[in-house]
Amino acid sequence: MIPFHVILSDFGCSIRMVGQRRKKQRSNKAMMGNHQKSWLYGRNAIVEALEAGRWLPHELIFSDQLTEEVARPMIDSASALQVSFEVVPHERITQLCNTRDHQGVIARMPPFPYFDVESVIKRASRPGLFLVLDRLQDPFNFGAVCRSAGVFGVDGVFVAEAGQADVNSQVARSSAGAVNRLRIAQTENLCDTIDRLKSSGVRTVATSPHAELRIDQLDGTVPLAVVIGNEGEGVSEDLQKRCDELVTIPQATGFESLNAAVSTGIVLYEIHRQRTSRPDITAGGERD
Repeated sequence: MIPFHVILSDFGCSIRMVGQRRKKQRSNKAMMGNHQKSWLYGRNAIVEALEAGRWLPHELIFSDQLTEEVARPMIDSASALQVSFEVVPHERITQLCNTRDHQGVIARMPPFPYFDVESVIKRASRPGLFLVLDRLQDPFNFGAVCRSAGVFGVDGVFVAEAGQADVNSQVARSSAGAVNRLRIAQTENLCDTIDRLKSSGVRTVATSPHAELRIDQLDGTVPLAVVIGNEGEGVSEDLQKRCDELVTIPQATGFESLNAAVSTGIVLYEIHRQRTSRPDITAGGERD
């Protein structure tokens, strides 16, 4: 068991040892969600947030059962970033986040800091690659999409303010921390965002099981924005009408349609394959 009273004695942070009662204090800090949804848990997810340095916790809470080897990197990062932390009995953490899958540390998070649309478009690499997510409501699906986006070098992800799952603890964990590295922008109107992308020279394409063009027939070497539809309804008709092309993913059987996360991975891989097979295309490097 880690002797926190020795290890943390050099840090000027808020530390509550086992058996001490926490003073009730009112806080005006905005939270990510209600009490239980405001907690990000799991060591990797928290380390990613601290390393990225953008979506910083209000505070960290450690279990008294952690070892120094596990806790030290997070303690050092929290101290450097002036993020307060404390130590509580292991079961108290379980009570706070309502899960036993917390791995001995939780972080009380503010709302996710979304980018604005213009900054994402202007900072894209050449040729740019974007995702437009049309009302994804499953946080695990959303997180898996973000994970693929991070793997395949997506420059920006656009989501609507309404009807879309917010970036929360579940999204962060299922994205394997990718939400901290991606530029995710909220927009009032996805149709307007697609129009803005098109005006900047980005070709827009939506996935549809009824499209005639196969994904391997798409020219993935040009600046692209891929529109991924809602889990139940697919891409809305308004968004489809604004897109330059509709593409489909060929399937061996008509057994069942692919979910949003799997479709995203396949489409992004095909674009990546085409771009890396062309020596004259060098993705990377932000626009001036």
